[in-house]
Amino acid sequence: MRDEIVIVEPSTYKIVTVLPRSGGTTAAAPASSSRKVTFTDRDRDVVRKHTRVSTERRTTGSAASARVEIRRGERVPDTVEIEEFPETVYREAPSLRDYRYIHRENRTYLVEPTERRVIEEID
Repeated sequence: MRDEIVIVEPSTYKIVTVLPRSGGTTAAAPASSSRKVTFTDRDRDVVRKHTRVSTERRTTGSAASARVEIRRGERVPDTVEIEEFPETVYREAPSLRDYRYIHRENRTYLVEPTERRVIEEID
């Protein structure tokens, strides 16, 4: 990807490490990438609790975004709205601060917003 080589676990699509393409060192990249894909059960519980409440308060998405399949490891199309978590989620689970989400059919998908990649599915 761009200036980095991303090593992915094929069975889970989780990012194992990120290496600079040039061969130089970027100490922050591997550590932050590994940290970003590791969520605790508590993180998942916080997401479940707050996204369901948030989803009940808003109306459903547009017809165009409703037809798009959301899959782990894939890029979310630009037609799909990615939402920020409520501030309470970030207070209770700070590791989620760099992420956004999509909620569809009783499932919540954690999304890395820069690349718009689905990194975790929570039911």
